[in-house]
Order: sequence, then C-alpha cells, then structure tokens
Amino acid sequence: MNNNAVFAVEKDAFNTVADAEEGIDDKWLKLAENLLAEDQIKKDALIEQFQLAIEKDEFLKSQRPSSLSLDRGYLTRFLRAGRWEVESAMEVLRSYSSLGKEYTEYVSRAIPSKLDRVWSNHLNTMTEKRDKFGRRVYIFRLGQWDPETVPVEEFYASAYVLMELVAREVKTQIAGVTV
Repeated sequence: MNNNAVFAVEKDAFNTVADAEEGIDDKWLKLAENLLAEDQIKKDALIEQFQLAIEKDEFLKSQRPSSLSLDRGYLTRFLRAGRWEVESAMEVLRSYSSLGKEYTEYVSRAIPSKLDRVWSNHLNTMTEKRDKFGRRVYIFRLGQWDPETVPVEEFYASAYVLMELVAREVKTQIAGVTV
C-alpha cells in the first residue's frame, strides 16, 4: 500500500464534475490499484454488491432521502474510501450519512456563499497544486483565527465545504489529501 508514484507539482484545476473519470490516465489507475486495491476487472461486480448492500441496510434507508441518486460515480467514491471492501465502504457511507444529524451546527452552515467571514480572513484553503504524491494540500491557519470574529461553527463548516469539493474529484479519491 505504498505510493511510489511521483507526480510533477503543478497546477491541477479543481474538477467541478463529480466523480468524472474521463482523463484519468494509466498512472492514476495504477496508483488506485496500488493504494486502494482497485481492480478494473472486479469493479462492476463490487459496485453492484455495494448497491445491493445499501438497498438492504435499514440504517441507510432511514438516513437517505428516496430521491438520492446512487449513481456509479457516487458508489465508486465510497468504495474507494473503503479500499474496495463492501463492508468497509458501508461503514464509511453510514458515517457520512449521519453527519448532518450528528453535526448539524456545522453541516447546516456549509454553504460557501455564507462563509465570507472565513474566506475573507484567509483561514483555510485547498491548493490547486497537488503534492508530489498526487494529493490535494489543505492549509488551515489556526494562528490567524479569531473566534470572536469567526465562530467555530463557520470555521469547521468551511473545512467541510473544502473537503466535500475535493472528495468529488477522482484523483483525490485515489491519492487523498494532506494537511
């Protein structure tokens, strides 16, 4: 489970299309195989197993709205987080699904246009450049944070927004994030 791949440290614009695998070259696929045990041959079968497990899970039935689309990209995102083990992916999805109820004070504020106090104080950011291992780089400046000016709920909500943004990127699903 080593990341022996070395990437050029260069600008990589944020991908605004969720879970888009177009343009993912062999180097990234090899990294996914190495780090996450992603197997292109078994991929379809595991996605199907995962979808069936979700449909049978009582906790998830109670958490998710019936209108939620469980498309292939969305399912793949959680399978990657669980290293392509269906039960591990289920645990990740259950935890993710309960975030809104467990951390309402943060998740409910996670609207980028309502976090101007955080953005204007430059308290955190996600760099457009990836590190040499292909990871996104998250920077937060706790020393610059004044809780009297920016409430803790907004500060954490901004981190949640940034993590949600990059979790949609296939490259980040594969290589991860470093702080």
